[in-house]
Amino acid sequence: MVSLFSMRVPLLLVLLHAVFGSAYRWFNWQYEVTCEAEKFVTPSDEADVVEFLKNEFPKQSHIKVVGNGHGFGNLTTCVDQSLTNKTSYIVSLANLKSLEINKKNMTVTAGAGWDVYDLINVLKENGLSFNHLGAERVQNFVGALSTGTHGTGRYVDNMASQVVALRIVDARGNVKIINEWNNPEELKAFRVSIGALGLITEVTFKVQPTYLLKKTTTVLNATTNYTQLYTDIHDLYKKHDRVTVWGPHFDWDSEAQDWVIEPTFFASYWEPTNYTGVRNCTLNYCANGCGECIKNYICYDEVSDATSAPPQGVCSREFYAEIEHFWPFENFMDVAINYTKFQQSQTPRMRGFDNQEMIFQYRILKGDDSYMSPVNTYNLGPQNSGVFGVLEIDWIQSVNNYTTLWNNQGFAFEFMDKFGYEYNARAHWNKMSPYDPKFTLSAFPKLPEFLKIQEQQDPNCQFVNDFLVNQLGIDRCKEAIGQ
Repeated sequence: MVSLFSMRVPLLLVLLHAVFGSAYRWFNWQYEVTCEAEKFVTPSDEADVVEFLKNEFPKQSHIKVVGNGHGFGNLTTCVDQSLTNKTSYIVSLANLKSLEINKKNMTVTAGAGWDVYDLINVLKENGLSFNHLGAERVQNFVGALSTGTHGTGRYVDNMASQVVALRIVDARGNVKIINEWNNPEELKAFRVSIGALGLITEVTFKVQPTYLLKKTTTVLNATTNYTQLYTDIHDLYKKHDRVTVWGPHFDWDSEAQDWVIEPTFFASYWEPTNYTGVRNCTLNYCANGCGECIKNYICYDEVSDATSAPPQGVCSREFYAEIEHFWPFENFMDVAINYTKFQQSQTPRMRGFDNQEMIFQYRILKGDDSYMSPVNTYNLGPQNSGVFGVLEIDWIQSVNNYTTLWNNQGFAFEFMDKFGYEYNARAHWNKMSPYDPKFTLSAFPKLPEFLKIQEQQDPNCQFVNDFLVNQLGIDRCKEAIGQ
């Protein structure tokens, strides 16, 4: 098998100067999502951000902030200059690197330029840890917050739930402070803003004293009796609060042109520990997602090093397609079985392509009340606990072939159309979510309130792009982006 993180490299912002004019082309991390803007802007501080937006507001210029491009969809695509007669900008806030640590309140205030990896190192140097973290550290921090990035655990929220305050600049260049003391309801909209509400220049988030976790990885046996397979996996979530199941795994049989289930896969679970010995999760090759990881082992480390992979954990680069869906955990068995069977029904259309491996991954996450969080609890019923299951499927290629990548991404889109309404499933923002504003309203009941704030923050539709307009149903902005 290949590594689980072998395709996950640090996000890339690739800017190529055009042969003619002063255009800049942006790509996401694996180059299948791209756009071309006229100008690339890197403000030096918040004052520069304010001045820039004030100058561009009367021109109604298109403005898209990009982080490191770590996404599979087109959430951060700029409005392509070929589709508009207005100036289209790509903006990087990488220079905004202010930092203030308040150990009395156990909060950290960081500028928008920080990446997750660098913030983790600063926290550890100061005896602090994130409350919650995603499985990787390659993202820009604000970008990770704004898209609902998460880890795993029955009592673990997504990263955005740690935010207690932020500074944001609207399209007019006005700075607005949103916090849980003065405008807590608005904070619910701004925590997962998906880039639609303005330029976030600074964020304040909760931290905790450094603590250690024991990570246990155990080998599990696979079977094509999916009822039994997923009953066994479901039982793990009854025993442990914080679990990731890496499997089942399927290999592509090039002769049979079919997926073949691997006989074993593995699960990891984490629990608090009073261990005082050598911190050794990062010393274990598989802790960074590399190598043959289907084996039993135990390690101990600071929470960040025990639960997430740093950029140096990436050991190769290959294209892959991915979905990640959230659904009320009560639907676990039906979701697991029927998603697997539906994927198998797609197999005949995958023949003749450069397939190598397919990995299912299951996690669990506590729901929240952020307006656009994929695990918002607004439409759950009394039968639901408020805990969500998370299913990720990765289609991994044997070579970097765009034809195979786009083919598999097309299949990825089909899962939401098939199961969205049936299981109250929601796609992770920026991970292969098909346009469907009617369903978006169903899964995100606070969408009307979010769009009212969006119009206040962005009256000329300068911050939106094709994805946001069509996914959220922002009809007032269609003409502005050239539709």
